[in-house]
Amino acid sequence: MTSDTQLVVDIGNSFIKLAVFKGTKLVYKEQFGKVKVATIQGLKLKYGFLYCIFSTVRTKQPYFLRHLDRNFHLIQMNHKTKIPIKNLYTSPKTLGPDRLAAAIGAHQLYPGKNVLTIDLGTCIKYDFIDSKSQYHGGNIAPGLEMRLESMHILTSKLPRVNRAFNKNLLGKNTKEALQNGAVWGIKCEIERFIKTLTTIWGDIIIILSGGDSIYFGEIIESKIFVLPDLVLSGLNETLRYHRILKKL
Repeated sequence: MTSDTQLVVDIGNSFIKLAVFKGTKLVYKEQFGKVKVATIQGLKLKYGFLYCIFSTVRTKQPYFLRHLDRNFHLIQMNHKTKIPIKNLYTSPKTLGPDRLAAAIGAHQLYPGKNVLTIDLGTCIKYDFIDSKSQYHGGNIAPGLEMRLESMHILTSKLPRVNRAFNKNLLGKNTKEALQNGAVWGIKCEIERFIKTLTTIWGDIIIILSGGDSIYFGEIIESKIFVLPDLVLSGLNETLRYHRILKKL
């Protein structure tokens, strides 16, 4: 490859993440509500990348992607993108590219291993890749803030409470009951899912990623690895794989 420095763009439901990798090493990362062209130009001057990859879960594309498309070699992560694993998902067009990127990132870190990735963002996404580099799919569940918000919006009397991990399993008042229902609910959901999948597949490496991974990493009792940037690493690996195939 002519240069091993690459720009990675992950456009989520709430934020846009920009990252620069040198090889497989993350050298820059920042989260934005909105990205300006000037920000991209500044990163180009500092890091000198020519190749970029982006993933998006939105229907409307941010304007700065036009700048990337006009000035860099840009590819989009989607169901047509060449990837270094086998995708067994039966509806690849509807598969979120962030979910697939997480599986690719897990495969890069732990080749030849069964890995479950749990991306704790707006939604919680469970994705499994086996020791033979086969992606089997996974599950999607409401994230923490979505649970707290929906209980308030979809009822007439329940308040909107802030997250909190109460050591008491049983809430002693309505505020604690709502907090426990969301936080303890996710904790128990994750731990039970890990136990069930391990029964089926045997030894599995568990990776928590996403914005709430550190928060839940402190209260999950199963053996886990916390890697908040797993999706970014998977996108970077996909671009590296694409460039090897194209001899770029």
